[in-house]
Amino acid sequence: MLKKIYSWLHAKISVPQERGEYSSGLWQDVIRREVLSKCSDMGKARVVEIGCGEGLFLTKLAASNRGAQLWGVDNDGDRLKAAEAKTNQLGFGNVKFLLEDATKLSLKDGYFDKVVCINVLFNLPSVDHVIKALGEMNRICKTSGRIIFDFRNGSNPLLWLKYSLARFYDETVRFLPLKTYTLRQIESILSDMGLKVIDVKFLGFAIKTLAPIIIIEAEK
Repeated sequence: MLKKIYSWLHAKISVPQERGEYSSGLWQDVIRREVLSKCSDMGKARVVEIGCGEGLFLTKLAASNRGAQLWGVDNDGDRLKAAEAKTNQLGFGNVKFLLEDATKLSLKDGYFDKVVCINVLFNLPSVDHVIKALGEMNRICKTSGRIIFDFRNGSNPLLWLKYSLARFYDETVRFLPLKTYTLRQIESILSDMGLKVIDVKFLGFAIKTLAPIIIIEAEK
């Protein structure tokens, strides 16, 4: 019964055109819209989304940046096919897709103006994997380029409780790690990589330290 209630509620609060998609959801959409606002008027910039899934963010990015050169990377072939089908249907010829692991990318060093990774890090199994993924984002980002990503805030006790119980009501995350991190942890990782944090956005709660979602924009 709990799973049925959650599925119904999840569908009701998702964006109508995204209902039924694996990556749909209220907070997922809020994050996508927030990051899209950081990716406007990019001209011919090169942008890659790490963990693009079925393309919910990438199709919106392509629609508002027709001249940009866009890439989508994911480790799930079926979702990549769905993303490619979406972009082909919408006539976006400026998007390429690659089946790859975020922790060991084959992309060139210093190639991208912006590297985006959203709704992903909490699904990686450990902080070591997060460090490797961020390290790869740093490697492929050009000097003075931007890396934009989110993470789930470990300082929010309700979020920890939600993720602890998620396997009882949400089949889609039953086998996912659902990891949380503190802002201090993430800032320390970025500092060790020589990345400069230029913007921190807190989403979901008036008290910043308890915000369930934090978006970071860093400069290489």
